[in-house]
Amino acid sequence: MRILIALFVSTIFSFTAMADITVINNVTVLTMENDRIISPATVLIDGDRIIYVGESSQAPSTNDAATVIDGSGKYLIPGLTEMHGHLPFTSWSAVEQERILFLYLAGGVTTVRGMLGDPIQFVLRDKIAAGEIAGPMLYLAAPSLNGNTVASPAHGRELIRRYAGEGWDLQKIHPGLTRAEYDAIAEEANGLNFPFGGHVPAEVGLERAMDAGQASMDHMDGYLQMFDGGQREMTDEDFKTLIDMTKRSGTWVVPTQELFNLLIGGGDVDALSARPENRYITPEQLRRYRGRAEQANGNANRLAVENRQRLLKALADAGVNIALGSDAPQLFSVPGFSIWREIEVMKAAGLTDEQILNIGTQAPGKYFADKDSFGTISQGSRADLILLNANPYEGIEAVFDQAGVMAAGRWYSRQEIDARLDQIAEDVR
Repeated sequence: MRILIALFVSTIFSFTAMADITVINNVTVLTMENDRIISPATVLIDGDRIIYVGESSQAPSTNDAATVIDGSGKYLIPGLTEMHGHLPFTSWSAVEQERILFLYLAGGVTTVRGMLGDPIQFVLRDKIAAGEIAGPMLYLAAPSLNGNTVASPAHGRELIRRYAGEGWDLQKIHPGLTRAEYDAIAEEANGLNFPFGGHVPAEVGLERAMDAGQASMDHMDGYLQMFDGGQREMTDEDFKTLIDMTKRSGTWVVPTQELFNLLIGGGDVDALSARPENRYITPEQLRRYRGRAEQANGNANRLAVENRQRLLKALADAGVNIALGSDAPQLFSVPGFSIWREIEVMKAAGLTDEQILNIGTQAPGKYFADKDSFGTISQGSRADLILLNANPYEGIEAVFDQAGVMAAGRWYSRQEIDARLDQIAEDVR
């Protein structure tokens, strides 16, 4: 294998000018491939691709590389993915659009599955790819199908054909659809190999949504309702039934746990308001968030939150497909940084550091395997990387201590990120 890699790299360097190469030297690489760790390692990036990852002692000479990043004492992981994020709309100003996209990057989020489509998002994706603006890779859900946008089963089929033809990556499902409308949408989407995911409409229910091939159950929609988990403590037998259903269907779970725990169970409004990332939102947004959180406190259901936390732990331990998502920007969920809060809630639920890191990196890459290769640090993968100052296997909180972020081969140092964040904080005041 080493001979084959050496031959491959030799071929690359015979046709590629070193002036185009970025090098990360003397770093510990957490590849996210079968727990493989390489140290000290060298990683070479050409354009948006990783072309070499291996022991530093065996790396090709890189004396003439355009960019050299010293990884001494640091740890390299794949970029994080926001699997339920919201992206700018046409009605937003260009400044607002670029601000949101950069905030995702500033949190280490290098891929976003946007879950509410608007045509401007295709334009923004092209601009990111061209290097005109800074942002993560975008996978785009079509405009929502729900009780207000779908008039009949035939209309649902028509919209699926339209959106699939327009090039959206998946279809967003919202509540309000009738069972007949949902079934028609699912049949049409499956026939076109057009994934659909999101909420589970009340008339449909979790079991039917799984049988219909829904790609993701976001917010764990339908899980607690199936066993009245808002009114009673769920049992291990309940969890086993849900686990078996989910594994049999192959669907993905995107919990958005931090946000929904807050919406369902309330929270400490003053502590939420004091979060440092609030400096990147307007004072008016912060006031609205406080009001909504106070309303949540008035209707808090801590039992439902406890059931959600126990269920998430059971699903993770059973090996269910789980991917990281936070539903930003929403209530106290600032893009990019909301993923950090989601990680904290997963840790509080009892998930291990290894489970959480996998859920945020390798798992979304598996979900999008038909689109591209990312989520691992491996030859040929998209160069989405985070350089950390500590080892996340010794405490997942290390993911929050970032020395820099690389998105599709573009490097953003800690200094560059902080400077842009300071500017955003000033602009929103």
